[in-house]
Amino acid sequence: MAAVQRLLVEQAQVGRSGLALALCEHWQWRAANGRWKVRSALAILTELERQGWIRLPPPQPVLVRSLGRVMASPEASRVAGALGQYRPLRWELVRTTAQRRQWRELMAQHHYLGAPQLVGANLKYLVYGRGGEGLGALGWQSAVQHLGCRDRLLGWNALQRAQGLAHVVNGVRFLVLPWVQVRHLASVMLSENLRILQRDWRRHYGVPVWLAESFVDRQRFSGASYRAANWPAIGWTRGFAKRQGRFVHHGQRKEVYVYVMEPRMRQLLHKDEQQPLLSRAFLLAQRRSEEQPSLTKKMRMQKILASWKPKLPPQCALSLADLETVGQELNEFLGLFRRTFGRSEPAALLELYLQGLLSDVERKNVEAIALKFDGPARVRNLQRFLSDYQWDEPWLQKRHWELCAQTLSDPQGVWSLDASDFAKKGSASVGVAPQYCGSLGKTANCQSGVFLCYSSPKGHVLLDRRLYLPKCWFEPAYEERRRRCDIPKEILFQTKPELALGLLRSLLDTQQFGGHWIACDCSFGNNEPFLAQLPKDFYYLADIACTRKVWPKACSSRRSLETQGGTVEELLQVKSLWNWQTHKIAEGAKGPLVAAFARIRVYLSPERTPESQRWLLLRNDANCQIKYALSNAPQPTSMGELVWVSGARWPIERCFQENKSELGLDHYEHRSWTAWHRHMQLVFLAQLFLLRLQIKFKKKLPR
Repeated sequence: MAAVQRLLVEQAQVGRSGLALALCEHWQWRAANGRWKVRSALAILTELERQGWIRLPPPQPVLVRSLGRVMASPEASRVAGALGQYRPLRWELVRTTAQRRQWRELMAQHHYLGAPQLVGANLKYLVYGRGGEGLGALGWQSAVQHLGCRDRLLGWNALQRAQGLAHVVNGVRFLVLPWVQVRHLASVMLSENLRILQRDWRRHYGVPVWLAESFVDRQRFSGASYRAANWPAIGWTRGFAKRQGRFVHHGQRKEVYVYVMEPRMRQLLHKDEQQPLLSRAFLLAQRRSEEQPSLTKKMRMQKILASWKPKLPPQCALSLADLETVGQELNEFLGLFRRTFGRSEPAALLELYLQGLLSDVERKNVEAIALKFDGPARVRNLQRFLSDYQWDEPWLQKRHWELCAQTLSDPQGVWSLDASDFAKKGSASVGVAPQYCGSLGKTANCQSGVFLCYSSPKGHVLLDRRLYLPKCWFEPAYEERRRRCDIPKEILFQTKPELALGLLRSLLDTQQFGGHWIACDCSFGNNEPFLAQLPKDFYYLADIACTRKVWPKACSSRRSLETQGGTVEELLQVKSLWNWQTHKIAEGAKGPLVAAFARIRVYLSPERTPESQRWLLLRNDANCQIKYALSNAPQPTSMGELVWVSGARWPIERCFQENKSELGLDHYEHRSWTAWHRHMQLVFLAQLFLLRLQIKFKKKLPR
């Protein structure tokens, strides 16, 4: 570490790659072919920075020259027909910055695992047809150190493995572009590329390739292309991955295929001519009889579904036949979101987590869900699903909004903004601090989030959320705590009204939802700068405190109030100001819900300008509690419309109540920024599923 710190001081101007090269020279760290291991050193420096030990100079932008020949896009033309039309294939070894950029973009856009971070010995290829058509890309890197079925095949000890691994390569990526539909192309690409790889690997790294290996996800692919190219399957991985220097169990086992280029590999490793050749017959004989993970997963999911008891909304009076379809309904619903993940295992974990949220499990946290449906071995995977797995979260959120708009959008829609608090013990959870906790009615150790709800005559859902970070979390003393909670560095302090405005603007920009009313509680309604920043083409109905000062437009019995103003509580004492009317707010389970309403026009300032005119609406509920609200709606607005919006303000409260009692909104036990937001998003998906289910079976309800 001292050497690294000294290099950062002495060579601060050379950039990240220069520092990595200097570190290799200091350590005399070379690959087998004598080249400096710059990429490995750069990976070490990047990890040290991520853990907070050092601070590297910012990465330099990469200037990419335009390519003379680029991969065709699906819009340009589809590649189809007989294989002979495209042979001989043209192979390009990725050498230049432009080629590396193109290879990564292809993998990021079209490979289900995305673009990898290759460290150590590696070679990448682009492949084109005879006429220059882009067909695909492949990538190879140093073999993994531990692989049980391969190690059994070679029978080597630790020393022999250390010497022989340089002769083994791993097929880390194999991509045929999705618009290429040419029979037998995949197996031909594998066969041809292996011959080219043998030549290039020796040229670059000074060692011959004796064995190639690759892993196939049998949940997605059959492995037919490998078998057609004479790659036999020799076993399965154990479902581990190496992350940040340690092995983590992700549970997704893959089938292992190998291609032997040097049949005498065992003889060379063991220095014993009596060792058997790696013939096809020998390879197949060494394969152990193993339970196929694909069947294991199928049986496991059947077991989960058999034990799953969905907790449906009471409005859904479903028959036994209808209940049997709920599992299929959930599967189809989750299919709408599977593009969120590149790999198959997080898609399965999404299904497991949603089943847990929708079930009768008492505490809907990771541990309880995993233990209820899938056993102790699944707990860690489900935790990592929320905190570490790669999600395309912007796409997931966009898809969620699209489905909510299809289900609920209506010209009478109303947006509601509110905060919800979650009492917490300890100080390790993200955003936790002593602050006012609404659920407890006092200042306590808690987290607080800002939420956005949309309601219409068709129903109501929560659409977005943002965790509030108190000011103390941005002090130097909290720097280590922010790092442990994975709070993004670009997050700055924002008040709850600022967070609410950000949520609202993002959704209004989509123009997917109907309606022109915004409702909020007094924590936002008492903030005049917040109300002033709401979209000008929307009306608001904002709750306010009884101590809010206003100036009545006319008050003949007390003229002083027109010039001096008064609190809304003082205005309430002037009986002549108010004309109370009883209105039905909604239809409750025990009959209509009614309240008394009254309103007057007021000004927000003593200048009594037309721009400061507002409606002051009073609502007296059946429990004799009076609520006060201001609205910027124009004077011709009817009392009936204000009454309707006042009733539409409360669906967000029902969302909090329903989601906390039924879907585990507050049951989470995660500490990180990422996991908190992901848990909330999944609760939103569960709520939307129930709403869609309720709408689908609503016709079955008795009158």
